[in-house]
Amino acid sequence: MARQLTADSIDFAAYEAETEHAQKVRPARDFFDDVVRSFQRKEAGTRHAHMTSTKVGSYLEFPPGNVTVWAGFNGHRKSMFTGQVALDLCNTGERVLIASMEMEPADTMVRMSRQASGTNRPSEAWLAAFHDWTDKRLWLFDHVGRISPAQALGLCRYFAEELKGKHVFLDSLMKCVTSEESMDDTKSFITDLTQLAKDTGLHIHLVAHCRKPNTSGETLPPSKYDIKGSSSISDQASNVVLIWWNKAKHEALNRNPNDEEALVKPDAMAIVDKQRHGPWEGKLSLWFDEVSMRFVDNRHSEVRPYKLQGVTE
Repeated sequence: MARQLTADSIDFAAYEAETEHAQKVRPARDFFDDVVRSFQRKEAGTRHAHMTSTKVGSYLEFPPGNVTVWAGFNGHRKSMFTGQVALDLCNTGERVLIASMEMEPADTMVRMSRQASGTNRPSEAWLAAFHDWTDKRLWLFDHVGRISPAQALGLCRYFAEELKGKHVFLDSLMKCVTSEESMDDTKSFITDLTQLAKDTGLHIHLVAHCRKPNTSGETLPPSKYDIKGSSSISDQASNVVLIWWNKAKHEALNRNPNDEEALVKPDAMAIVDKQRHGPWEGKLSLWFDEVSMRFVDNRHSEVRPYKLQGVTE
């Protein structure tokens, strides 16, 4: 019996594309269970992961499968703020990876130890207990310097699949692309990052820089349109949060530490400039405690140690 052979002229790619599209074009009824769960979650008041140490948590959530961009001018304490976000998430049971390619892991832990303890010199016993507490909650990527986009994506996928992680902090965009100013590089990276978040269920937190304005300097807060690189960064991210440090206030206090007009002004602002899955966007005033390196809600907020299970000061 003669063998049945396929002709070389057949365009298999066309059939592959048709098969892929056929798998992804689905009737609306297929999503019924997901819709019901969404309404049930809202009725029960169940929230996605969020901050607990500042009022930002009342306005912003971090759902699985999404990307939040944390942006701001250089030196405006973005990394310090996102470290506090990571600590909040760990404290609510989330599994977190910090990939800070600009800072040694030990330095990151020094800062987070101060934030968690509410002091500038926690005891050695407390530090031991705190580091025990981080087990199965917090991981750090032991690398300082640039990595390729493929390595950054692989790191995220490894954390999601092998360590069952929920949140990755990539600090920062400029360490993951050839140039933050490259439209093509940044567009390609954010496209791949958002797809990976959807595929794995991770929430990816990407730290990015803003262009320094030509006229106002850094006296006015930036917006999502000031982020270096392609507009796709803010277009494709689910959340965009700008962290702005009030340099004018601190310059005034350097001249006169008792300047009451300066003291009542906020030290910083967290500006939620985009929130795809939430109803609120706006500016939130924050104050900063130098001892603990923590952001707080108002000038008179008392900074207390985090209530970490099994850890006491």
